[in-house]
Amino acid sequence: MPLHSTEAIVIGGHNLAEADRIVVFYTQTGGKVRAVAEGARRIRTRFGGSLQLFTEGRLVYFERPNRTLHKINEFAVTRSHRVLREDLDRLVLASTAVEAVAAGVEEEEAFPDLYILLADALDLLEGAARPALVMQGFFLHLLRLLGYRPELSECVRCRKPVPSNADASLSPGQGGLICPGCQPAVADLFAVSSAALGFLRGASGSTLRIMDRITILPQVLQEVSEILGVFLRHVLGRPLRSADFLASL
Repeated sequence: MPLHSTEAIVIGGHNLAEADRIVVFYTQTGGKVRAVAEGARRIRTRFGGSLQLFTEGRLVYFERPNRTLHKINEFAVTRSHRVLREDLDRLVLASTAVEAVAAGVEEEEAFPDLYILLADALDLLEGAARPALVMQGFFLHLLRLLGYRPELSECVRCRKPVPSNADASLSPGQGGLICPGCQPAVADLFAVSSAALGFLRGASGSTLRIMDRITILPQVLQEVSEILGVFLRHVLGRPLRSADFLASL
């Protein structure tokens, strides 16, 4: 069996039989990888607590050709992200991030930029003063990397520029802004305020680190969160369980 070594983040997993565990990683060079950690649930295991959700490290695994379930040889932790598992709000936000990545990519589809985005997001969520804002930036960049960034400058139908103070709407099915003149021809519309549109335009060209420094009214943040949630549901084909739980808090 070929042996691979890559940076990886634990994005999920479940128990297998009495002593083993299947772990889902998002890796820098191999994309989403599922692998068995044999004996991981025994009291004395060489894996210790290294395979917990959000943990980042160096994964060494044996590839099983023509199969989607491989075998973990070693996982050396570089960042445990323990803080994310101990704070409920940050736990739910980070869970939403890894769930979105897991749902948005196919097995073993290499996407190094997406790995970097996820690693940066988890790192920032640990210490961010405004973790919810960081998440909105993450979702915007995730949509961009998946090829579905909303068009926020011009109407997606007539291609006319849309000023931020216009009576504009957004359409997930059309992929972005709809100007007032084109709205009668589109079914899946929801209004967007000038404040939310201005935020989305600025955030789409900003890094995640900038997001934690932005000041935004709570009602605008709520609107932005709902907008990006609608677009993500459209792209992923289902709602994110973690996001629904966060909304219920």
